[in-house]
Amino acid sequence: MMNGVGLFQEAITLVAPDRGGNDLLRGADLMRRAADSGHVAAANYYGAMLHAGRGVRQDLVAARAYYHQAASAGLPTGLFNLGFMCFHGLGGPKEHGRARFLFLRAAQQDETDAITYLGLMLISGQGGSADATAARNWWSRGASLGDSRCAFNLGIANAGGHGCPQDLVKAWRWFRQAERLGNTGAARELRRLERAMSTEEQDRAFRRAS
Repeated sequence: MMNGVGLFQEAITLVAPDRGGNDLLRGADLMRRAADSGHVAAANYYGAMLHAGRGVRQDLVAARAYYHQAASAGLPTGLFNLGFMCFHGLGGPKEHGRARFLFLRAAQQDETDAITYLGLMLISGQGGSADATAARNWWSRGASLGDSRCAFNLGIANAGGHGCPQDLVKAWRWFRQAERLGNTGAARELRRLERAMSTEEQDRAFRRAS
């Protein structure tokens, strides 16, 4: 009889994106058994399958419960996934305070999805007091980890003066970094920003970019 590790290892091959049919159904059953045996990654993965309705009937309440199992063990993606459910009110009530706490715990482990959401909650004051400086600091950390959304959000914050003096040159720099990191909306924001910048601001931005 396989333990949780063995069940998870067999399940993960059967639930690969290119698998379907009976393989996917068997993989989902094995993933559930691994999760129920206490395997943390399996709990998070099976929660995602329930969330999406992949290989199983969609069940957001059960998905939230399995994410809770993974989050309770400190798994960064489990913390984010449970926070996401709490933030949006999926499988249970909206709990913005709890979501913010979960995003913080995941962000402290460099989970970039959580960093993105945490920054948004901090800058808007959702789930607690607003702290634009902390939001920008977290997004800077996310951008340094290669997350284009964090770089893009820093561009928005500096362009609009959200919690900081408006600085179009800094905004341009962050949008440029977001573009380099693959953000599809950054090029449009760069063009819009360049139309609003003075000649002196454009010169400073382009010198820094060279």
